[in-house]
Amino acid sequence: MQINLQVFENGTAASYAVAELIKEKIKETPDSSFLNIAISGGTTPRMLFELLGNEYGSSIEWKKVRLFWVDERCVEPTDSESNFGMTYDAFLQKTLVQGENIFRMRGEEIPEYEAERYSNLLLKELPASGGYPVFDLILLGMGNDGHTASIFPNDMSLLDSELSVAATVNPYTLQKRLTLTGNTINNAKQIVFMITGESKSKILKEIVENKPNAKNYPAAHIANPKGKVDFMVDKAAAARL
Repeated sequence: MQINLQVFENGTAASYAVAELIKEKIKETPDSSFLNIAISGGTTPRMLFELLGNEYGSSIEWKKVRLFWVDERCVEPTDSESNFGMTYDAFLQKTLVQGENIFRMRGEEIPEYEAERYSNLLLKELPASGGYPVFDLILLGMGNDGHTASIFPNDMSLLDSELSVAATVNPYTLQKRLTLTGNTINNAKQIVFMITGESKSKILKEIVENKPNAKNYPAAHIANPKGKVDFMVDKAAAARL
């Protein structure tokens, strides 16, 4: 795995860098096409979404953007734990992205049925390669245990599942989740991890330095078809590097 590591002063600076990346990728997208992005939930992405909504409203051609979700908690979209709900509050309510270009995972539905529906939706809306949908950009985070999306260390089988989207369970809270599988994530043209906080520094060091223990972390198994992945992290997360 070839890691492009970029270290920023703080989460705000990292968010600006990702926002600028999105801006440039949209500029490169032909008028007749869309930039298809899969987004994650969490504190760090919220910072990015608020920034995009507050400072990039007029500088980005939002009609070219289509948003999908990396994972979702199986709750109502109005629930405080909903990834969609967080994104709506931080960004989507500004209506920069057209409603028909927003494709949320329906956390309120029966998980297994919704995983199948969303899988079919992805194959309908996106180009495919090797039987899996191809995103232009996937934005990921990483948990303190090395999980990414809703692929946790106790269920590494989701990394090479034949499914595009799967129903799973958070092993700590037993909350049901929906998630893109490893094969779907790794099919993306570009994958960017946004990682902030000292609590992530030990695992980040092990992944970046390819330590033997890294294989136990789902995040260490993520890379695009060329074996490349971008890590945009703050100084706290990079403290042990």
